[in-house]
Amino acid sequence: MKVEMVNPFITATINVFDTMAGLSVAKKEIYLKQEIAAGNDVSGIIGIAGSLTGFVAMSFPESVALKITAAFLGEDKTSIDADVIDTIGEVINMVVGSAKTVFAKQGMKYDLGLPNVVTGKDHTVNRPKDIMCIGVNFDLEGEVFSIEVGLK
Repeated sequence: MKVEMVNPFITATINVFDTMAGLSVAKKEIYLKQEIAAGNDVSGIIGIAGSLTGFVAMSFPESVALKITAAFLGEDKTSIDADVIDTIGEVINMVVGSAKTVFAKQGMKYDLGLPNVVTGKDHTVNRPKDIMCIGVNFDLEGEVFSIEVGLK
């Protein structure tokens, strides 16, 4: 996997947050995910199959997931519930779907699986051993969330 393959996901993340939720996010550091890294509280994961295969995961601290849900739904949430889970699933679906159009223009086509959302304090998202994974941290109002892309 080339680092450049992460760029459509970075652009899509910034655009989805801005246009769909009115939230400004800023790209921070890019990293190569090694073994298990510290987890978060809510993660959306979606599988990819086709010319490209692998997965994309977006992981959020609870406070960020609640902010995103409030921005999308227009109502404050105080804990992770079905609305928060649905919102995170929809966010990853929009980000990966938006990136898909960029790859299609380059002749690489893929299908998306259904988004899965995992919750639990400090859970981790493990990657298959045969897929290199590149992560990107983003800042949202002083808090950090990440997107991890593993494609081959």
